[in-house]
Amino acid sequence: MRQDQAPPLIPELMFKDVWANPIACSILKAILGSELVCHYANGNTTLKATGRQPVHSDIDKPHPMFPFAYIINIALCDVSAENGSTEIWPGSHRDSCIDQHTSARGEAGLTIKPALLKERMKHSPPVQPTTKKGSLVIRDVRLWHAGRPNLTDTPRIMLAFVVQPKWFQAPSKVILPMKARKMVESWQLETGLEYAAQWMDGEVDHKKIKSDDVDFATGNRRLLELESMMHPSK
Repeated sequence: MRQDQAPPLIPELMFKDVWANPIACSILKAILGSELVCHYANGNTTLKATGRQPVHSDIDKPHPMFPFAYIINIALCDVSAENGSTEIWPGSHRDSCIDQHTSARGEAGLTIKPALLKERMKHSPPVQPTTKKGSLVIRDVRLWHAGRPNLTDTPRIMLAFVVQPKWFQAPSKVILPMKARKMVESWQLETGLEYAAQWMDGEVDHKKIKSDDVDFATGNRRLLELESMMHPSK
């Protein structure tokens, strides 16, 4: 069972090496360019269960065939197949497109077609990485993946930050407390990572923040024109 759970939005607990990890930022600047923007900050906790997610991509709309968004996962505990390490399909991002999804709506609408899974299984089967507490996993947002069950009695906790180049102009905002603004903006000067923030006065209850309305669509006019030409019916 997977539960969305954003990290605490208390400045004293918003550590730079988690929210603006210098190593991750250096890697992503080399891939995406010098102006990075984080549009999503959340996490997921996997509780003991036996079921699993279907294999899916997080992008269900027309998108570029080149890197445009990366997810930084930070493990807050040791992670293995036993406690629900995310299943990933190596190389699947290279030809990812919306036509690979089933036609069903809702969460299942992100599901990759069974025939495509069967074909990729022949040459690039999935893996479940083993990582230590505090480790980074940086993955292309187009990569096929699936949540796997936690078979232990201890929750598996992982944070997730989505970073894109500034020119992509994604619409989603990260809700952050106003009292953390100076600190967050200082991270940009140090690492190049900007937060697309919706600043809130007073305390912000991280337990009420959900990821249901996250939108990885582009606001770049030229890119929208190209996508329209490639997918006129979408």
